[in-house]
Amino acid sequence: MEWIAVGRVTKPHGLKGELKLHPFVSDTSLLKTIRHGRMETDGGPREWVIESVRGAGIPLIIKFQHCDTPEQARELAGNTLEVPDTDFPGLAEGEYYWFQVLNLRVYDEDGRFYGIVEEIIETGSNDVYVVKDGDKELLLPMIDSVVKKIDLDNRTLIFHKVEGLVEDHPV
Repeated sequence: MEWIAVGRVTKPHGLKGELKLHPFVSDTSLLKTIRHGRMETDGGPREWVIESVRGAGIPLIIKFQHCDTPEQARELAGNTLEVPDTDFPGLAEGEYYWFQVLNLRVYDEDGRFYGIVEEIIETGSNDVYVVKDGDKELLLPMIDSVVKKIDLDNRTLIFHKVEGLVEDHPV
């Protein structure tokens, strides 16, 4: 199990110990299904049962079990909320969460290494993976004609070189 940072709790909301949650994820509906998480506190990481996550916009409103007053909520403000990767619902074949794609090693179909996926840019039509190897950077569109295989077990991504994608290597 891996802990995934999903947002930051910023300040109390109301009188019942709720907090404002600023998500790091664009699909906030994912956060409404989580039921436990952890945050770093002065005493180290502490796990929390999540009673509810609600709201239509940003920030969301989150309620932790045993956090029932604004004073208790204030003690948690400023912390990053992490949830176990096992709490995310399964996806259809060929679909991946951002945390599964980050840090994949990227190779072309000939086995040449290009770097590591360090960032994901959401463009609306398709994501673009930012692959870096030292000073070199490759922008890899997440489309079927380019990304041929993602192997989560081996932490690799294989892509097809198309005209103009890789500047210093003709196709």
